[in-house]
Amino acid sequence: MNQTNLVLAQMEKLKVLLEKEKNVLISNDGSKLNEIIQEKEDIMLTLAAFDQEDVEMNKLDVLSREIKQLQETNLILTEQSIQFTETMLNYIKKAANQNKTYSKKGTYEDSKKSTLLDQSL
Repeated sequence: MNQTNLVLAQMEKLKVLLEKEKNVLISNDGSKLNEIIQEKEDIMLTLAAFDQEDVEMNKLDVLSREIKQLQETNLILTEQSIQFTETMLNYIKKAANQNKTYSKKGTYEDSKKSTLLDQSL
């Protein structure tokens, strides 16, 4: 098998892995993410070892664009997840500061709100 076919095989594996990563990000299953990231790193190290002079770069064009698009999609999904988490944490912090049930002196204070999150969202 020539170098170009070896590179194409690795890039196909990367594409399949990126599709898997996208599904994991959509389903919010972070436990599988570390394994996928490690596999991506391994593939990238393998790809970096190939000499460009031995590879027909024009044959990689379409697949490399598909990989780039998947990577951008996964980046957007990751950023959305981080933004959602930060928003939820801010609401929880805000609610926790408003719904104190004990005063600083240790006596019970009746809280006007009994829920942790504002349900009007």
